[in-house]
Amino acid sequence: MIRFRQGVVYGQWRIHESDFLNIDIRTPSYEEQQSIICFFEKLNKAITLHQRKLDLLKEQKKGFLQNMFV
Repeated sequence: MIRFRQGVVYGQWRIHESDFLNIDIRTPSYEEQQSIICFFEKLNKAITLHQRKLDLLKEQKKGFLQNMFV
């Protein structure tokens, strides 16, 4: 994109529409996209499991505090 810039206006590059529409954008291969999806799905599952464990521990803490002051 650097070769298409025409000038700087308030810290932003000015690129003509025709140049912008002709810029090649690299994207990962289908296999790599699937690997990325799999990684984030596993990460979401791990976060969910830890969140559930945290919620259970918070409930357990509440119970202990209630028993402590009875």
